[in-house]
Amino acid sequence: MTRPAIQLYTLRDLDESVPELVRRVAAAGFEGVEFATRVADADPAAVADALDDTGVTPVGAHVDLRTIEADPAGVAERYRALGVDRLVVPHLPPTHYRTPGRVDELAARLDAVGGALAARGTSLVYHNQVHDFLPVRTPSRLERALTAVHPHSPGASRPQTALGLLGDRLLRERPRPSPASAVESTAFGRLVARTDPAVVSFEVDVGGVTAAGYDPRDALALVDGRTALVHLKDVVVDGEPSPWASARSVDPGDGLVDVPSAVGAANGAGAEWLVFEHDHPADPIRTLRAGADVLVDATDAAPSND
Repeated sequence: MTRPAIQLYTLRDLDESVPELVRRVAAAGFEGVEFATRVADADPAAVADALDDTGVTPVGAHVDLRTIEADPAGVAERYRALGVDRLVVPHLPPTHYRTPGRVDELAARLDAVGGALAARGTSLVYHNQVHDFLPVRTPSRLERALTAVHPHSPGASRPQTALGLLGDRLLRERPRPSPASAVESTAFGRLVARTDPAVVSFEVDVGGVTAAGYDPRDALALVDGRTALVHLKDVVVDGEPSPWASARSVDPGDGLVDVPSAVGAANGAGAEWLVFEHDHPADPIRTLRAGADVLVDATDAAPSND
């Protein structure tokens, strides 16, 4: 059975310290917390005291991939001082998913950094976005030319980055291919298949999956046994759901996500934590309460979808 946690990015606009936020989410009923950017500037001892005082579990932290790659040992040590043993890559640009080769390159990077972290007792987790579900197919000659330079490869020079971004921009203006019929045939599906289960796990964001036009149950089944964390983020989109959709966060139950079904699927996939997130809450305190009400009830009541 999953337990309720919250991504502190949801509360980033509150004028409170990270230890104060930990105490606030504990009072709301959350049992776990996932850190974001602000924790890097917080007093580690004060954060650790707040976790100890409240009994809240630090379930993970979102950290940029390049930051981890630059110093895996240092980043792992810094977060383990807070009790965090999962580092989550939260977002990468769509350029990483344009072609099969680019997805494979990303998989190799994740395997490399995942192995470096595993040697230090820390796990690497990958969090999906809507554009992770772009269809993967053999590119045409023109598409191969436009994507020949990867703008976000490690070590890319400024001219290479500029040229790569120009190619990507031209590619985006071409007619969009039809979405893949099955989640396995998307960039996300290829990334799951090409990464090493021993060193890379996944944080499925059910809002991102839904906004892309896929069923979270299928995505969770794909990563069965590799997803200790599941993001519960309800969303709406402009137009129809697709990998190109622009998604907006809403309070749980107000959007497209079937929350009970997603919670049941998370249980069935072996998830330990259901992590609530709202990207842009107009009233963070009200959103915190709404998220706690839904997640605490859902994690207490939902059966698994085996």
